[in-house]
Amino acid sequence: MNLAELDLRTKVGQLFAFSAFHPTLDEETRRMVVELKAGGIFLPTGSLQVPEQVHRLTTLLQSAALAEGSGIPLFISADFVAGAGCKLRSGAVHFPKNRAIGAGEDEQLAYESGRITAKESLAMGVNFNYSPVVDINNNPLNPVIGMHSFGEDRELVSRMGSAIIRGYQEHGMIATAKHFPGHGDTSVDSHEDLPVLPFDLERLEAFELYPFRQAIEAGVDAVMVGHIAVPSLDSTMKPASLSHELVTKLLRQKMKFEGLIVTDGLSMKGVMNQYSMEEACVLSLQAGTDILLATTSCYEDSASVLEAVIKAVESGRLNEARINESVSRIWAMKKKYGLLPDNFTTIPYAPGSFNQPSSVTVAAELAGKAITPVNGLNKRAFKDIDVNKWMIVHDGGVAQFAQEIRNGRAIRQQQAESYEEVLCILKELPTDVCVLIALSHNKRMSTAFTGQLHTQLARFADAIWIHFGSAYDMEGVSCRGLLAYDRAPSLQLAAAQYLLE
Repeated sequence: MNLAELDLRTKVGQLFAFSAFHPTLDEETRRMVVELKAGGIFLPTGSLQVPEQVHRLTTLLQSAALAEGSGIPLFISADFVAGAGCKLRSGAVHFPKNRAIGAGEDEQLAYESGRITAKESLAMGVNFNYSPVVDINNNPLNPVIGMHSFGEDRELVSRMGSAIIRGYQEHGMIATAKHFPGHGDTSVDSHEDLPVLPFDLERLEAFELYPFRQAIEAGVDAVMVGHIAVPSLDSTMKPASLSHELVTKLLRQKMKFEGLIVTDGLSMKGVMNQYSMEEACVLSLQAGTDILLATTSCYEDSASVLEAVIKAVESGRLNEARINESVSRIWAMKKKYGLLPDNFTTIPYAPGSFNQPSSVTVAAELAGKAITPVNGLNKRAFKDIDVNKWMIVHDGGVAQFAQEIRNGRAIRQQQAESYEEVLCILKELPTDVCVLIALSHNKRMSTAFTGQLHTQLARFADAIWIHFGSAYDMEGVSCRGLLAYDRAPSLQLAAAQYLLE
């Protein structure tokens, strides 16, 4: 088989990455591969359980593509933004998120996290990672990027992002820099509405675009375009993912990116509040994207968006030459990564590929470098405390941390179902208690909550706050604390070790 032999339907199929619907190969997903000749399948969290299950699913997907579908191996993608273990229920390494990696500022460890993620992903049959996030999170009001960003400094974000990209790609997995042209300095979540970057090109070049340029320089093979409007560059207010000005003129021509341009999920409201997915797919291809992440909820919707593109070509609305450009890039990338029929091999499942002690050690080293003391908290501050005076209050997300602290110590404990409910517990405690509080949240907490929390913590004889969340939440707190950024298992262990060892 060669590229010239592909008919229009097969070529259009190569432009789509559809979402798998289940942890096993269900009939609807199989039909997307076989009947729609999909070029890629995205594995959302609901289709990811443990490595052996993922390997079984990806093997069946590839077999269906080769035997009954397009005859071309699939891009199989996932959002393994903090290692394969961040999405699986168990069985693979779960690294600290990017904000913690940025806090550690160790490029070699960042690279190693990419290498290990690639190794574990490929051992499951996942060959395309929608990671890393290279958005610069300089806006405290950003509701979505938060812990996914390496930080507020463009140089730090660029260095860490490029290190992880090299770690992925030098070990066989496609990396994706996202969310172009930059989702950091926004206060709207593109899952819910259309964020706007209200800056001119000079500011964008100096800040938002800088990490993307560095990622391109590092050889990144894919860039994900977000659903973000930039009125200074496209007065029509189209999302970047549908904008010729941003995709072709800026990213492709001005920034000279030659790899694959992927859309963010097209079911997000940043697009769907204005367009049908069918219309969005056509507009996005006109804009110059190569892969449409069509996160549909059923086979019929998948078929509908594919047919919309075919009809746009047949009617002349979409030039077939535009389709051919993207298919050529996809074909070249599949060749580079061993995903063409003549060089593709399915790897047998190897349990020893996962959770290797050396890999777990890398996660531990990243976590150890990340955790940050607040207000003079010293190491071993909790080692020799009077257990009769202290109580641990924590939410369910950091039960591992609490267990590490309590191991061998008869210290009192109260667990809340959520971090919000911790306030109710604190209000009922007498002021002569010493409180070790541990909270977790993947976004910035509301200022109303943190204000009440700061007031409550000031009531006690002593208090230490271990926070597995945003640094913004701890601004203005008067008690000693430890910032651990997110609740990855390695960070929970590292925080306990800081207090005890």
